[in-house]
Amino acid sequence: MDKKRREATSLKTETNSKKDNCALYAISQLISTQEQCGIIFKKFKFLEEYGTGHFESYHFNGLYVYIFDVVLKKDFTITGYLSKDLLELSFLIEGEQIIKIDTLVNDFIYESQESYLVYVQDITGSIAYHKRKHLKEIKIRMDVSFLKRHRLYEAYDILNRYALMRSQDNFIRPLCSKTQEILSEIISDKKNGLLKRLFLESKILELITLKLDTKKSNTQEIKNQPDKLVKKLYKTQHLISSDLSIQYSIQQLAREIGLNDFALKKEFKRVFGQTIFEYATELRMKKAKQLLYHSTKPIYEISELVGYKNATHFTAAFKKIEGITPKKFRNTLVTEKT
Repeated sequence: MDKKRREATSLKTETNSKKDNCALYAISQLISTQEQCGIIFKKFKFLEEYGTGHFESYHFNGLYVYIFDVVLKKDFTITGYLSKDLLELSFLIEGEQIIKIDTLVNDFIYESQESYLVYVQDITGSIAYHKRKHLKEIKIRMDVSFLKRHRLYEAYDILNRYALMRSQDNFIRPLCSKTQEILSEIISDKKNGLLKRLFLESKILELITLKLDTKKSNTQEIKNQPDKLVKKLYKTQHLISSDLSIQYSIQQLAREIGLNDFALKKEFKRVFGQTIFEYATELRMKKAKQLLYHSTKPIYEISELVGYKNATHFTAAFKKIEGITPKKFRNTLVTEKT
């Protein structure tokens, strides 16, 4: 942590000396805006000197969603003040940030494949960004009206359990594969108007549910592991789930994340309660069933999409787990639909 603090201090000194402290809207240009069915959408393009890319914002019913996708050209620091009470949920898919809260002594080092959930009240602070970094983040803010409407105050004691001052020792968490899946849906979604509003609210509630459910069950296990090890284990999950057409060997995964084979297998099973093979097979069968149900792709093509080069091997694996062949599974679904 001492090394990270020195790095954070170095970055702050560099950006402050360049006088690049600014507000987000000062380094971007509004290129489109739309209001439909109560949802306000805005799209901003980053100014050329700061980066190549954009960010989008959606606002409705006490909910604010920001999606960032930009390659940064220079170091800079965004400063700001939040006067409203908000529950903030962030997912940093790619990039690196140094988060400083004026009332706290230590800064937060926020890196790729991490997330946080905190309740903020009347705070001033800044976020420092590195140049030549791809920033890909989804940030969600929920005001008091949203929290009360969904009874999050009462059910989860949000104010006490997630207040920034009380959660700073347990502030940042790795992304899990299920979260990655939901984030991909949000980024790729093309709906508009009421459908977009319903979609965003449902996905955000799903993310909150996932975050609240996993926080309690995984906190003790994760606390007992070194931070770097936990990140590597979650990165293993992400590598497998991001492209199921690839069948990684243990050796390939171990080389990719920087662990030896034995440690990877042992720690993955201990933290997630299943082997790497079981985890990968579960994802493959889930994806295969979705394709069998929602598409007319031939079985040999589905087998390749879920990592089986031989359709016979896929059929055998599917039958072993589901108790039925892919063909019969699809035929049964067709019969049920009719």
